[in-house]
Amino acid sequence: MGTFYSDDQIQEAIAALESYSPGIWETMKRMALITDPRSKQEELAKAAISRALIVVLPKVSFVAQADDKFEAENRLIIDVGNAVRSAIDAGKGGS
Repeated sequence: MGTFYSDDQIQEAIAALESYSPGIWETMKRMALITDPRSKQEELAKAAISRALIVVLPKVSFVAQADDKFEAENRLIIDVGNAVRSAIDAGKGGS
């Protein structure tokens, strides 16, 4: 699943996001399918996802302990995004 982090680390980050904002994982999967949020509800969901990523990911243990926290956080964002896409594909019967 991960390009930079192990599956366990990505799951730790997803659990932290869910703890911060229950249901955020399902919201992330739903919003990943929308390329241009048009409704107020979609804009609010996008803002909630952004806020959760900004607040939670820097606090995940392996990001907080990294020498380069900015790079660690950005890499985790990429891996969480990949996990979202993998979950969507799995839901469609893909890889």
